[in-house]
Amino acid sequence: MAPEKKKKGSAGNTTRRRQKVPSAKKLPLPHPMSATPNPELTNSRTDYSTAIAKQLLLEQVKKGTNENFALSPVSIDVVMTMAAAGSRGPTLERMMAFLGTQDIDGIKSIASAMMAAAVCGGDEVSEGPVLSMVNGVWVDERFTLVDSYKEEILKGIYGCDAESVDFFHQADKVVKKVNSWVEDASKGLITNLLQPGSLSPYTAIILANGIYFKGIWTHERRFDASLTKEGNFYLLTGDTISIPFMTSRRERCHYRSFDGFKVLKIPYQSSKQDRKFSMYFFLPHEKVGLQNLLEELSSDSGSSKQDYYCNLSEESLDQVLIPKFEFSHGFDVSLTMKEMGMMFPCLENPEDLSEMMKIPKGIPFFPSVMIQKVVIKVDEKGTEAAVVSRMQLPTMAARSCPPPKPSFIADHPFMFMIKEEKSGLVFSKGAVLNPRL
Repeated sequence: MAPEKKKKGSAGNTTRRRQKVPSAKKLPLPHPMSATPNPELTNSRTDYSTAIAKQLLLEQVKKGTNENFALSPVSIDVVMTMAAAGSRGPTLERMMAFLGTQDIDGIKSIASAMMAAAVCGGDEVSEGPVLSMVNGVWVDERFTLVDSYKEEILKGIYGCDAESVDFFHQADKVVKKVNSWVEDASKGLITNLLQPGSLSPYTAIILANGIYFKGIWTHERRFDASLTKEGNFYLLTGDTISIPFMTSRRERCHYRSFDGFKVLKIPYQSSKQDRKFSMYFFLPHEKVGLQNLLEELSSDSGSSKQDYYCNLSEESLDQVLIPKFEFSHGFDVSLTMKEMGMMFPCLENPEDLSEMMKIPKGIPFFPSVMIQKVVIKVDEKGTEAAVVSRMQLPTMAARSCPPPKPSFIADHPFMFMIKEEKSGLVFSKGAVLNPRL
């Protein structure tokens, strides 16, 4: 077989390791303020992502482990809307129910709003958060994409092309191609997302989304590295470990204490008035209260208060201690949803993808799969994070008086969230069970 020629501008064209992934701001996307998510929609997306976080915690409890976990609601939704925009019939109905919209125009509106929210910052973190969102599509050479899907959806909304590949005969070659794209999209934070032999030769198409975020705290020296000190961290298993805590004293912070937990918000520096990112820390009052916290946030009463819990006041804190942490977490989104009793919006009939590609008659059904991997690093300067989501569609296979100032001492498992304040979109959410891992 003759060597494969590279396709200029193709989403999978990342054979060279040093090839630069185009920044999302350079894509022909709508202006950030031209598509703003509905508050009810963003709240519902926060609800389902909190439910997934609760399920991931329950899995750790069952296993008796203390592994950290994270997910990106935005990345899941981007890939889901890419699939939904090319679907019809029962598959489209399930996806619309999952995404909380009524029709295909609603799907396109959600997608445009999420892509627009990624138009933020420059290449220098000092100018504000560096945020890039890129999308990739690899379609088997036996299938032809519908022109309207390729031009209006992939190029027009998601700013990407589709690359034709041979899943049947060269699956491992495609694995290397996708892994190279993932590594570039995540700025090197995520490597080897796919393993040799992990792709079915009956795969029809892979839809992928990659997000990279890097931000510094509003006050660059909010956490002075010289003040970082060792302290005890109490695990859910009852064990205690010694880990480094970022430390600050007597600062005014966005903070509020609620029944059962307290919330601290640290904004990221930004030169863009229409884009404000912050990191939220949700700390249970009890050292083993993380499960109760997630139960509250995923309950009907808790979900209706999501905005309320993020509406904090500026208050002077006596002390703030937050662990430095860095970890990666990957999981099967479709399997986790199944364990939750939620129906993953899978493909029932290959012909339901006829708005995306031309499907030959007699193609048997195989379930679709979505995998996500998140890498996050938090230190004295700020946060660096990367997310990749991949969807595979196989169609052939008490206080004293005077009261002391409150403190925020995260010396036991807590939840975190990276949120864009204007749109309400949550780019990352997770929990730290063991900062050492």
